[in-house]
Amino acid sequence: MLMTDTEQAILPIPIRYRAGYLSATENRPQPLCGNSEGWGPVSPHRFDFTPCFLDVWIAAVAVFGISFGAGALWYLLYQCTPQPISKNWHFFAKLVSMTPLEDYVYIRLMSPIC
Repeated sequence: MLMTDTEQAILPIPIRYRAGYLSATENRPQPLCGNSEGWGPVSPHRFDFTPCFLDVWIAAVAVFGISFGAGALWYLLYQCTPQPISKNWHFFAKLVSMTPLEDYVYIRLMSPIC
């Protein structure tokens, strides 16, 4: 017997959230936040933080990573001296052994999710 999607749900989602509680509304009661729950920090409907409140911390981590990552690249490229590397059999063995792994990761990233 085939059951409908609502009968198969372990925790049924209330109808008011089925459109997606992460979706934005057309009217914005608060600036820079399109979600109906506002800035929060705690959602009035769920035991969770509001999406706009979470977006602030995600954006802060992204800005931190980009700025300090750029600083680390600058330091490595312009402040550190290059180290001598002997290109013997050990160097080429690493290159040959890493190439299939890199190809596998690339193929898995570019293949569609099945």
